Amino acid sequence: MMRRRVAAALPLAALPRGASAGDEGFPVTLTDAIGRRVTIERPPQRILPVFPSNVEIVFALGLSERVAAIGGRVRWPSEALEKPSIGGALGYSPEAAAVHRPDLLVVTPSHQSALGLVDAFTRAGTPVLVLAHPDLPSVLRNIRLVGRATGSGTRSQALVASIEAQLREVRDAWAGRAQPTVYLETAAAERGAFQTIGAGHYADDALRWAGGRNVFGDLRGSVQVSAEAIAARDPAVIVSLQQRPRPPEAIAQRPGWHSLRAVREGRVVVLPRGHSLIPGPRQVEAVEAYARALHPDRFL
Repeated sequence: MMRRRVAAALPLAALPRGASAGDEGFPVTLTDAIGRRVTIERPPQRILPVFPSNVEIVFALGLSERVAAIGGRVRWPSEALEKPSIGGALGYSPEAAAVHRPDLLVVTPSHQSALGLVDAFTRAGTPVLVLAHPDLPSVLRNIRLVGRATGSGTRSQALVASIEAQLREVRDAWAGRAQPTVYLETAAAERGAFQTIGAGHYADDALRWAGGRNVFGDLRGSVQVSAEAIAARDPAVIVSLQQRPRPPEAIAQRPGWHSLRAVREGRVVVLPRGHSLIPGPRQVEAVEAYARALHPDRFL
């Protein structure tokens, strides 16, 4: 039985310090998520990560002093909020980014305007690393890739090894038990449309590591489903991710939801949305939270 809480990663002080300039073989050429070969001549000293997951990776690698600015709707870590921002929901301007004289940009294709930074800075000779995160293994690959791009390869390997060990610890806690079906609700609209995830999404991988079977695992990516579709799948557990968590009873009060098995058996869990939908190092915390919801007697 697993009694202690699994941390998101080793404390930064416990990880090997990032390599200094020249320690890890610069120049280095990397292939990013869209197949571009990116050459970085020397360890970057003015990094500009765009998108919360990329910001979290860079800070988890202990590179805060080398972050010139950030981009996106970033809420964590707190020290990242002290950095200048080049934009968020309304997009990103190459001109606003250029003010901070970055020598490495880390972006993701989740926001189209972020990709607009790629051509502008590539033409200017500034390396831009594009990361994608379609599944949980890609999150770990991204940590390694950023480590190589920044001269922090040793540190990134240690961070990945820590996360992998914690994932195995969660899996071992429920191993040999039945895996209940679960509906993971990532958003709910008043009109009766609900957002969830299918295969090919890091949250689907997280549910499997937590010991659950996604009732919408036959779908792909982030998808919208109806109450009727949820009722037809009749999950054993409902996990609802909410920005401002409400009592689980609120879900039971939705029209027709009282007949769902998860509601009848009192297996509705509401979790803070927060980092659960940020594909960065803290995904291991999401895995543990799901495991507690699915196998509560194994995580006391």
